[in-house]
Amino acid sequence: MINLSRLPAEGLRERGSVALLPLSGDGKEALRDASWEVYVLPSNQDFFLEVKGHAVWEGACSRCLEPLDLPLALASQFMGSKDADLVARGVHALGTQDLDVVYLPETELDETALAIEQFELQVPMHPLCKEDCQGLCPQCGKNWNKGPCSCDPELSKEPSALA
Repeated sequence: MINLSRLPAEGLRERGSVALLPLSGDGKEALRDASWEVYVLPSNQDFFLEVKGHAVWEGACSRCLEPLDLPLALASQFMGSKDADLVARGVHALGTQDLDVVYLPETELDETALAIEQFELQVPMHPLCKEDCQGLCPQCGKNWNKGPCSCDPELSKEPSALA
């Protein structure tokens, strides 16, 4: 935990890592070999936050359901503030950079939870094993990437409502 009320003027750098972290209750998604670095720098009443790291996301292709290991690289910067007006604007210019602003009303920051949250935001909504993944047959469930199935999808289609 980082105490935001007692930060040194030069900021604080914390590092962490985890060998395996389940991301879902069913255990089908996890982060493996995750390591990160969180840097917090006080700026008046606000805080500059930088999170960097890398991990491997373990999950499944959203089309063919094959197991998938996806390397993740993390580099996030934003401004933490207790000021409701600054948070409402959504961005803050710091030099030549426009930073997203997040609401941080607490006096302590859990750097591990922050890093894990940032990794979760890096996972694609529909991860694919390859760009041209064909997925599964909706009738028999065969993986079309491994060859065609014996189903004839044209004959089994129900007529549309317009027919």
